[in-house]
Amino acid sequence: MAIPVALLGATGYAGEGVVRILLNHPGFTLVHAGSDRLHGQPLAAAVPAFTGETDLVLAPDTPEAIRASGARAVVLAKKSPEVTKVVPALLDAGLVVVDIGAEFRLRTAAAYQRWYKEEHHCPELLAEAVYGLSEINADAIRTARVIGNPGCYATSMLLPLIPLLKAGVITGASLVAVGYSGVSGAGKRFIEANNNLFWALNENLHSYKPVGHQHTGEVDQELSLAAGAPVHLSFVPHLAPITRGIHTTITARLAPGRGAADATAAWQAAYAGRPFVRVRPGPQQVEVANVAGTNFCDLGCAADGDTLIITSALDNLVKGASGQAVQNLNLRFGLPETTGLLGRGI
Repeated sequence: MAIPVALLGATGYAGEGVVRILLNHPGFTLVHAGSDRLHGQPLAAAVPAFTGETDLVLAPDTPEAIRASGARAVVLAKKSPEVTKVVPALLDAGLVVVDIGAEFRLRTAAAYQRWYKEEHHCPELLAEAVYGLSEINADAIRTARVIGNPGCYATSMLLPLIPLLKAGVITGASLVAVGYSGVSGAGKRFIEANNNLFWALNENLHSYKPVGHQHTGEVDQELSLAAGAPVHLSFVPHLAPITRGIHTTITARLAPGRGAADATAAWQAAYAGRPFVRVRPGPQQVEVANVAGTNFCDLGCAADGDTLIITSALDNLVKGASGQAVQNLNLRFGLPETTGLLGRGI
């Protein structure tokens, strides 16, 4: 029988992505679509794209409503840190929690406070939460109670870099990443600091948060774990005039005697049998158009002397959010991780 799943924040971009995947998933069934603001409305009225696909009515995002739905797992697709207030009650009821937001990515309350400028509402859970980078932490995800999905930019940097650090192909020094994201990465709200209105981005390109972007904290955390020593990556994000997708270019220092072929071999070894990471012949074959609407992440590299140039591309709303959340649910409940996630347009 299909496993019942609840979703909090069903009408945001990430939430819509989870709905779309679960409506067509053979192993899960969506039993609770939550919205604090719009509960009582049919989901198809709040998100007209779902007209004719579901008769679910939006429900309040409360532990009582979620437990009443019979859900065995819950996906949190809300940016507000307030969402974590319901997590202890859901865990006490035996539910598995997958959080697409930022609340369970960092391992300490101090780190969370530093990068998100908020107090964490259940810091006692941070030590047990598993960082949900599916291809790297699959074994821990399979037994986790709380899974914190990585950020979309973080996924685009960690998937290429972690195997290279573990294999000694690159050093941890002088890591720099420049990323470009579609406008959907900012969510549905206008954010003045990001200047993310269509008229401001059409025929335009600009950086934002060139120092201190919140994903830097989790990237440094996971890279340091992989390297066994402190590692810092300098990251400059940009908004691009596209709807969805992330393209990231990373430069790294090659270890003595290592080259691009060693990097490619390390990726092929690390991701053998992991279908959602595709190693391309070189950087020029890594394009947003090839991954948009899919759960794939494409990687490529080339060497310039002792500098390794890496490119990665993924869909920020799928592999960077809803798709990786469902991939983690698949892993957690013993399903093939590709279930419900192959194809384009998810």
